[in-house]
Amino acid sequence: MLIKIITNNLKFFYTMKHTLQFFYSNLNQLVLILCISLLLFSCDDKVTIEGNNDKAAITINENDYKKIPAPVKFSADIPVDVNPVIQKKLKDKKNIFKLNEKFNEYSWQAFIAIMWPRDKKGKPAEKFTDKGEPTWLGWKEAFQVYRKDGKTPAPWGSPRTASGLNLSENAINDTNSRIVLSSATPTTPKNFDIADEVNQAFAGKLFDQNGSVVVYEVLMNKEEFDYIVTNKLYNKNGQTKFSESGIANFPKGDYKKSKLGAIEIKFAWKILTDKDHKERYYREEGYIISPDSTLVKKDLGMIGFHISQKTPTGKQWVWSTFEHIDNLDQNVIEKDEKTTVISPSLTDPNCEICPVNLDVTNGGTTYTHNKGAHGDFWTISSSNTDMYYAKSDTMKTQAKRMVDIPVRVKRVNEKMQTYFKQQKSVWQYYQLIDTQYPLDQNALPGNHTEAGYKVPESVVNKPGGNPNLALLTNITMETFFQTGNQSAANLMEANPVSDITIFGTESCMGCHSSAGIYEYKNGKAISGDQLSGDFSWLLGKAQWEKGKPKKPSN
Repeated sequence: MLIKIITNNLKFFYTMKHTLQFFYSNLNQLVLILCISLLLFSCDDKVTIEGNNDKAAITINENDYKKIPAPVKFSADIPVDVNPVIQKKLKDKKNIFKLNEKFNEYSWQAFIAIMWPRDKKGKPAEKFTDKGEPTWLGWKEAFQVYRKDGKTPAPWGSPRTASGLNLSENAINDTNSRIVLSSATPTTPKNFDIADEVNQAFAGKLFDQNGSVVVYEVLMNKEEFDYIVTNKLYNKNGQTKFSESGIANFPKGDYKKSKLGAIEIKFAWKILTDKDHKERYYREEGYIISPDSTLVKKDLGMIGFHISQKTPTGKQWVWSTFEHIDNLDQNVIEKDEKTTVISPSLTDPNCEICPVNLDVTNGGTTYTHNKGAHGDFWTISSSNTDMYYAKSDTMKTQAKRMVDIPVRVKRVNEKMQTYFKQQKSVWQYYQLIDTQYPLDQNALPGNHTEAGYKVPESVVNKPGGNPNLALLTNITMETFFQTGNQSAANLMEANPVSDITIFGTESCMGCHSSAGIYEYKNGKAISGDQLSGDFSWLLGKAQWEKGKPKKPSN
């Protein structure tokens, strides 16, 4: 019996040995068969196999893979709003998470439509991947509307003009390039610079890790342009006259009629150098002002993009903000078995002790590099005592985001980036930060008087509308709002005295609610109260019309 058991076991192991030898000797062929099977299931039909004997070369056309479906609707038409019926259903169910997701999809749809290519006649291309100029290139630049000379803007669709800025003919006629200009237009009694072309809102300059200043550009759609021109809001003469009988109220659109409301877009552009991975940026050429006040053409890469749109359900507007993925994160490129680490544009991960979000030019201040016995440091002209550690003698902003991108936003970003990657599109390197919108557009702003303010209401509902988010900023445009713990007064309208400390940055809606239309009081133009400018700081760029009396007039 024992001998029989041993004999059977020997036969089993002998069989297993030959089976393993068969698999081993035919491993390449088996792997090949498996790969071909997978390809046949995952591709359309076009797989080419060449070779003989034990080797074969497989050539696969990437375009033959079944495409990943688009995560959102791709259309040349900018969405008017998130479907009001869907909004109501989700609000009734108190499913704000899902509602936020719907608005984030809306943000990506708006982004796609604004970037949609068009031919020379303005007709949209059939596909998003077709060649053509992006839709936004046909919109009006802010300086073309709010002219320095206060004159009436040129009609929509007309060639770019000097607009009282004494621009060179070369710059004006170079329609393939942007014009990115500095501005010191007062927008509040505090005389801060408006966030338009060089300085950030209520702050100074942002320096990238090459030591270059980030520049900005603001444009508007035809709906907003027409409202401004019709009501003569492009200069102080018209605004002060208009404000005698009311406040600004830009068109909100009509969802059922697919009629758009007013839209403003803002770009943050990084000056690209040979140090940058240019292939990862959406690029345009642009003229910027050099230190000697001349215009210089530069290669610009988009690092921030902001959309503000007035909608039928959002009289506080809807705010969608995007950034480049290399702004703060250290990403890598894997190619030819080689790993390349990409240095972030707006922070140095190798300097953990560098002071963050340091604004060195706010209010016209200057900065100086110093060598000290205990280390190098920066001083700012507004302070005689503060010394900030300096890693080098080139000013570079060490930017840090104080509010993380939520998971629900990361989810849609991953889908969009995967889709764009399959298209080999540069948009795979961009991400939505979040979308802010009102949950109840009829809700009034929180009380901001010293006697009546309440936390959190006066902070989170500063603009009215009960926003879905209390805080939302773009690191390229509101770098210096990334404060953290601070007095609640800083985030309330009129800044009433408060002894309560909160965590805060700012929000698009909250900040822009403070925008005012010019009023005429005591012989001069002053910015009006909260909400009088209908969330558009651009109204503050208006000038008195050259050659006319500085007073209200039609």
